[in-house]
Amino acid sequence: MATVLFAVTIILGIIAPWNSFLDIVQQLGDLLGPLGTINPFVLFLIIFFNNAIKTAGIIALGILIGLPPVLFVTVNGFVIGTVMSWIKSVEGLEYMIAIIAPHGVIEIPMLLLATALSFMVGWESLNWIRRRESSVKSQLVANLKLYLKIVLPGLAVAAAIEVSVTPWLANLVSGS
Repeated sequence: MATVLFAVTIILGIIAPWNSFLDIVQQLGDLLGPLGTINPFVLFLIIFFNNAIKTAGIIALGILIGLPPVLFVTVNGFVIGTVMSWIKSVEGLEYMIAIIAPHGVIEIPMLLLATALSFMVGWESLNWIRRRESSVKSQLVANLKLYLKIVLPGLAVAAAIEVSVTPWLANLVSGS
């Protein structure tokens, strides 16, 4: 379900007229622009901890019957789709792929896995509300273990790629 919602909202973000969201995209660019001048290790830590906190939080927020993960995955999908569309129109398809694909092939599955784990917690919460057999606490603990074992290391690898391989490929594609 997380993957379907994510894919649909990426498509919606791509087909939405990005110029309608130009202010948001430009503000995002203004916000992220200074990150390019930061020491790569510090940038790695910023990216890693940002993603680690968001994914851990989304798993824990699954206790709210799965509504926060739906919002998380749809907003992220739409924003990524819009940004992809904008970058493609400004810099070209090759550049857009170069700055998203290297780390995205790892980071996006980790975000989707965290969202799926959150849905599992939400399902147990819903069972508890409906007075059915549920194991919210044990599901949450099991999912947090998976988070530590799979999601967190995946996010670390993605962040490392994002600060090393992604800029190199972007420069290679852009000719800089």
